[in-house]
Amino acid sequence: MAMAASAIRFEPEEKEWISSFAALNGNSFSAQVRQWTLERLEDEMDAYDLKLAVEKSRADKTDTGMTIDEFIQKYGE
Repeated sequence: MAMAASAIRFEPEEKEWISSFAALNGNSFSAQVRQWTLERLEDEMDAYDLKLAVEKSRADKTDTGMTIDEFIQKYGE
């Protein structure tokens, strides 16, 4: 798959900070920023999916209303 290039502007200190962190992990600057971006996108999509599921559950009146303490008591840790 061919990759497209994108430009993101960072302050010099930010770029150096990211570059140093990337080097510690054996990544290039680009690979590190790409990894973080895709991980964040996945997290945001998971949160969005959860929000939709909760809204649907409430609309369908299938929400049990169980608290986390009730869940732990019923199903264990």
